[in-house]
Amino acid sequence: MHGQASRTGGRAQEAHDDPEARALLEGARQRVVVWDRFPGFKAKLEVNQDGKRSGGELTVLPSGKVEVELQDREAAEWASGFMRSIVNHRLKLETHKHEDAPVAFGPKDQHPLGRLVKKGDRSSSTYRIKGRQILQVNQRTEKGWLNLNVLEYIQTPQGFLSKQVAIFQFDEKDSLVKSTVFIDEYVEVERFWLPKSRVIIAAQEGKPDVS
Repeated sequence: MHGQASRTGGRAQEAHDDPEARALLEGARQRVVVWDRFPGFKAKLEVNQDGKRSGGELTVLPSGKVEVELQDREAAEWASGFMRSIVNHRLKLETHKHEDAPVAFGPKDQHPLGRLVKKGDRSSSTYRIKGRQILQVNQRTEKGWLNLNVLEYIQTPQGFLSKQVAIFQFDEKDSLVKSTVFIDEYVEVERFWLPKSRVIIAAQEGKPDVS
């Protein structure tokens, strides 16, 4: 068991920069698969929200702009949002665009998700890094804080891709507001690892949703 999630290191902004901690964090980031010189792609798209299906087409331009055409307008808006997130995490420019702030190690422990690294940015970000992979991220948000956990990675010749991710959103009183699990599949096309499918299981206000 990984134990209770927490905002380890809420005072990250006071940390002094540690070159070893910065190298560990940057090295883990560089091992994530990115799309370098991305040509864009088109694909058929099907959205299934709790059994309600809508089919159409997805276009991702070389700039990263996402265009979704679906029979259902609400489904199109929803799909556009999560596709933009996927694309932004893969584009090389976006992947290396991080706020410059001090990076330092947290206290040494035996945490199952790895070494604690704190970043003194505006979000008071903390990371758990193990096996050269970022397995956990905690960040302060406008309405509370967010806890992201990578449950499973796929290793490719170009780097790592997250396959299963669990995200927990908490309010300012540390009460759980929403839980979301993403299960992703990929397909390699001309050296680019493109999204093949994503299952989203979410629970909010006592109601589960599957898409």
